[in-house]
Amino acid sequence: MSTIIMSQCWPLEGMSIAQKAVLISLADNANDQGVCWPSIPTISKRVCASERAVQNAIKWLEAAQVVTANRSNGRHTSYTVTPAAYSPPQEIHPRTVCTGAGDSPAQEMHHTPAADAGVPPQEMRQPPHQVPSNRKEPPKEPSGNRQGAPAKSGKAAKQSALFDRLWQAYPRKVAKADAEKAFAKLGADEALVEQLLAAIAKQSAWTEWREEGGKFIPHPATWLNGKRWLDEPAPQQPAGPAGVPAGGGDATWWESAPGIEAKGAEVWRPRKAGEEFQRYKVGVFKAAGDGPWRQALLADLLRTKSSVYADVHAFFYGHPPTEGQA
Repeated sequence: MSTIIMSQCWPLEGMSIAQKAVLISLADNANDQGVCWPSIPTISKRVCASERAVQNAIKWLEAAQVVTANRSNGRHTSYTVTPAAYSPPQEIHPRTVCTGAGDSPAQEMHHTPAADAGVPPQEMRQPPHQVPSNRKEPPKEPSGNRQGAPAKSGKAAKQSALFDRLWQAYPRKVAKADAEKAFAKLGADEALVEQLLAAIAKQSAWTEWREEGGKFIPHPATWLNGKRWLDEPAPQQPAGPAGVPAGGGDATWWESAPGIEAKGAEVWRPRKAGEEFQRYKVGVFKAAGDGPWRQALLADLLRTKSSVYADVHAFFYGHPPTEGQA
């Protein structure tokens, strides 16, 4: 449930679709420290792959140093997702590389076909070859032009200067190359850049941009591609008499949806439009600290034998439930 870990995993390349799917599933379950405890059957169901394929993917991710598995606890295996340590092998079979090409061969994802599925297509094959590394080599210069890189044209230099102004003002400095591509698509002039800078100054004061160290600030490329400078601030939750949150008062705020949303706006952030309430509720209970709200939710999940009980417990307390708690 950590957007930090998830956002760091999405850009990683050089792995198969199965390996990327398993990595994203682990990141989606991980806390802000990258730790999670999903079972192999749970991962298999989420990524629509066999348990053998999931185990092989995890073994590869461990070899690539992006996932560390702790199997010292005989009952639960914990995983730590470390995107910054990712170091993929240099040679990968061409049919297993996640390249994103529209006409790439079928991937080796083992799953159970639907009952009405037709005969699967024959597996496409091509001779093995060494996959080039992600490092881009600089273009070779003609023999008569080795006096250094040519200077940028006047228009390109102006665009670069405008982007530098935006980059210096934007509070979350990640994926600069993607941000520069998104900026180039806009064909921004001085007037638009001034509008962008004004929007950054305004949105930097919003609660969701300031809380948790800027965790919810969009990546700059996302902000530009989505024209997020046109966003309006999230509406504030209504309050009852004398500032008491709607939904029954602060004493039992966790017992109603309005009370939970009011508490969330106070200790975490307002609920976003279209956001799943149960997921938002778990986030509010986490931000509110330990208390009867957590115990009530965990007791209800345990009573209904919910499959997410262990994950929610680990999200709240940093470890899975003990024998007695499960």
